[in-house]
Amino acid sequence: MVPEPRPAATVVLLRDRAGHVEAFMMHRALTMAFAPGMHVFPGGRLEPADHDAGAALPDPGGRFARDAPRASTDEAQYRALVACALRELHEESGVALPLTDLHLADHWITPEVEGRRFDARFFVAPMPREQDAVLTGTEAQSVVWVRPSHALEEHAAGRMPLLRPTSRVLEYLAQFADAAAVLAAVQERQIVPMLPRRIVSDDGTVMWAMINGRTGELIEGDIEPPRFWEMTGAR
Repeated sequence: MVPEPRPAATVVLLRDRAGHVEAFMMHRALTMAFAPGMHVFPGGRLEPADHDAGAALPDPGGRFARDAPRASTDEAQYRALVACALRELHEESGVALPLTDLHLADHWITPEVEGRRFDARFFVAPMPREQDAVLTGTEAQSVVWVRPSHALEEHAAGRMPLLRPTSRVLEYLAQFADAAAVLAAVQERQIVPMLPRRIVSDDGTVMWAMINGRTGELIEGDIEPPRFWEMTGAR
């Protein structure tokens, strides 16, 4: 039986340094059950308390009703996901964000063949000037600010393990010269729930494809399957 993916939220903190945009990333501890040894953005699964916290969030501009369809959910669930994003970021980095700084950027669903599955929305936000992002919990062993292009180069060289959603988000970020450009672009970006799926044909041939996790529509065919190290952290 395929496990249902659990709703989750992730925040990509951005800052500008030496003419480049940088992202805040965490190197997860090898003892973690999910994504051990991976380099990730702060985030985690939705908790029951996030629903009450989300319902209490102010919304003078009607952004929740506007962005919920982009996140493939309803307004109540989207509010809870935003509250989850704000909470997880603060718990894992010590950073407290104004609600207006948080912007939906991407949506990924864990493949059906994996035992631990998440339905994760990715948000981006500027790093507040008066705060510092630090390692505050036990889920990660270190943190780093890194240019997206450099992270991808390190990943290709085998020195910075990344999950597919993380590498895809970094590829998107690498297109931009500064954080302001990212924040402007994501507000107009079409967000599709990306789900890597294993497809077995009638003759037994196995192919992996990227599909729309809500409609089943094919987005990309013949993609690379998930690797063993994506789930274990072992190379």
